Amino acid sequence: MDSQTLIGIGAAILTTLLQLWFWRLRTHEERSLWLGFTGILAAGSLLAFVTIAIPAMLQAEGFETYRNVGAVIDMVFLILLMIFPVALVITLIVSGIKLIRREGASFRNVLSLGLGLGMIAYLIIWSVVRNALSNVPVAGGVFDFIFGFIAVLFFIFGIAFTLYTVSAMIAQIPHYHRHYVAIIVHGAGLMPDGSPTPLLAKRVDKGIEQLHKHPEAMLILSGGQGADEVQSEASSMKTYALAQGVPENKILLENHSATTKENLQYSDVVWAQYRIDHPSKEHQETRFLVVSDNYHVFRALLLARELNIQADGVGSHVSLYFALNALVREWVAYMVLRKQFYNTFTIVLLVIYTMGALLILG
Repeated sequence: MDSQTLIGIGAAILTTLLQLWFWRLRTHEERSLWLGFTGILAAGSLLAFVTIAIPAMLQAEGFETYRNVGAVIDMVFLILLMIFPVALVITLIVSGIKLIRREGASFRNVLSLGLGLGMIAYLIIWSVVRNALSNVPVAGGVFDFIFGFIAVLFFIFGIAFTLYTVSAMIAQIPHYHRHYVAIIVHGAGLMPDGSPTPLLAKRVDKGIEQLHKHPEAMLILSGGQGADEVQSEASSMKTYALAQGVPENKILLENHSATTKENLQYSDVVWAQYRIDHPSKEHQETRFLVVSDNYHVFRALLLARELNIQADGVGSHVSLYFALNALVREWVAYMVLRKQFYNTFTIVLLVIYTMGALLILG
């Protein structure tokens, strides 16, 4: 057995193990950034195996076309990887400008634009300052150290943001053979007359769509009454759902929550009470399907995991220009949720970076 065959067999084993790791997370506990990490590894290893390992093993004549196609696929993949950062920055800026034009220049609406401009500004400022201070003994070294550490943080947190985004996308792929006891639709703001906003109506529509796919489930509409709202969001959603033809006996209301965490906690209580009142409805496993905007679902699932609530998620469609800005906001909220871990991680990284810098200078 030649070396190329041995390498091919090794690649096949590694690819298989990575696929199994990914699918175990996907089927057992997908509510973590490990889902995105293993998903990227599984897809990358499979692509490499199909386009590199297999062609290397096929030495007989007649397989040249296959090897050429594999090389082209690899080249396209590498080009996409290289242009992704540039495309991301451009998309953040363009979508940010579009959002501000349509929604106004509030703080929450400038996140994607600020992030895109910040990336560009950082690269320019670092280059200019580094060149200007390169010959200054103390200040040059200090600025070089600070900007270098910021660059490392940008890189690592950029990877984490990518894993968060990929995990969120994968987590919303349906589990076709799962059964849910209830579909929880998270509330959002209401119109001045108490009717659902277009954003909220889309959530309810998605919940109704899922109810048709899972007719054994109940529809829990979750959302309290804000200070500027004429009724609870849950009541408004119920009126809308009834108008769409949902039977009233399929709807449960949770009308006290004010946050995503409370949406989950109080909906769990509502279901528990319903199960007590209807013992024939008891199932072997209490698993919910959470419905919210597509950019928000994953953080809701992470909160559900913290609350020890079994749940999957599905998102209603939101325009790209709005979703990108909201995704940045969701990422910030996730960082706050995991602030203890990331604070500790940053401190440890700073210590390691400082020791490395001292070793280099020494």
